[in-house]
Parts: sequence; structure tokens; C-alpha cells
Amino acid sequence: MARIGILGGSFNPVHAGHMRMAVEAREAVGLDRVLLMPAGEPPHKPAEAMLPFAHRLRLVELAVRGVSGLSASGVEGTRPGPSYTVETLSTLREKMPGDELTFILGSESFLALPSWKRGLELPHLASLAVVLRPGADEQSILAFAEANWPGMERVAPARLRFATGSSLLHLVPMPVLDISSTDIRRRWRERKSLAMLVPQAAEEIIERGGTAYEQAWGKRVEG
Repeated sequence: MARIGILGGSFNPVHAGHMRMAVEAREAVGLDRVLLMPAGEPPHKPAEAMLPFAHRLRLVELAVRGVSGLSASGVEGTRPGPSYTVETLSTLREKMPGDELTFILGSESFLALPSWKRGLELPHLASLAVVLRPGADEQSILAFAEANWPGMERVAPARLRFATGSSLLHLVPMPVLDISSTDIRRRWRERKSLAMLVPQAAEEIIERGGTAYEQAWGKRVEG
């Protein structure tokens, strides 16, 4: 049995914050591998600013190259329509019945789960690793969890067990990295350096750019 983490997102583009989030969760939870999984059609993001899936997946593939325990997954690109986490985890449960799955998400996304499609059902499918963003109140996170999933049992200072089964809730601290894909796209349009903000291999492809990038992110200033 392998312990597999899943970090989804639009990855438009992937950046150092995503990478560090995957690494921190892998080490804190003790995962064998973390799959960085670009959404085929992110349900909560405007499609007009979205780089095509194949480009986003390629950047993730380059980003994880050589990073121990991290892999890229293109499974979302095989399904039509919006990419809903509950459907993705259900599919993975069928494909990997013997593996232990942990879904990784930021604290803001965790608090928004009631607004996701069947978001409160996710602990039936996988454990959750909540990465604490800057300013996140750990007690508020725990109070939210206990209010939405009554009967949780604390098994360690930063770990609780859901009453519905064997799934766990892990709280994962993370160094402050104030990086966003929105800011990277702006910097790209303005031809500012992306060094240390995105993985180097992905940076080279992003800087090369092309029609697909300008169609999604806007026209670059003249160099």
C-alpha cells in the first residue's frame, strides 16, 4: 500500500508556492508520493484567462522533474466538463483501491468546502491535509472541522480522525511564500524576471511564451 497525496489546482502557471506546499504536506503527513494534478476545467476560475490544459500539464511535468516524491498527473485532462474534486477522488479510489489517499488543500479552500460540489463528502474518499496559509487561525480551522464533521477524535496535536471512518485531518504549517499565479502572469506580461518564483525548467518555457500564452494571459509589452 502506498500513501499518495493529491494536490489539485489550475496551475496557471505552477509556481514555487505550489511546489513548497506539496513538499511540506509530503513531509508532514509521511506520504510516499504527491501527485500535482492540473484541473482540466477549473469550476471556480474564468476560462478566458486559462492556459490550455496541455500547456499547464507540461509546466507541472517540468517543475517536478528531479524533485523527490513529486509527480505530475494528467488524469483531469481525460474527463470532459468541470473538474470536481469529489469526482476525481472517486475515480482515484477505483483505480488505486489499495492505496491510502490524502487530498491536500490550503486553509482558505478547506473553509470553503461547503460551497464545493459535495465538498463535505471528501473525508469519505480521502484524508485531508490542510496547509495553513499566513494568518490562518488553527483554532478556527479545528472549530470549523468539528462543526461540519461531528465526533472527530484528536489523535495528535495537529491530527484528528473523522468519525465516519479511517480518514484523518492533518494540519500542515508552511513557510510564508507570498506568491500567486495572478502576479506571475502580470510579471510575464510586463517581462519582469520570474526567477525563484517558478521552477527553473518551467520558467524557460514560460519565458519563451507563444500564441497560447498571449491568448490566455494577455499580450506582453514590447521587449
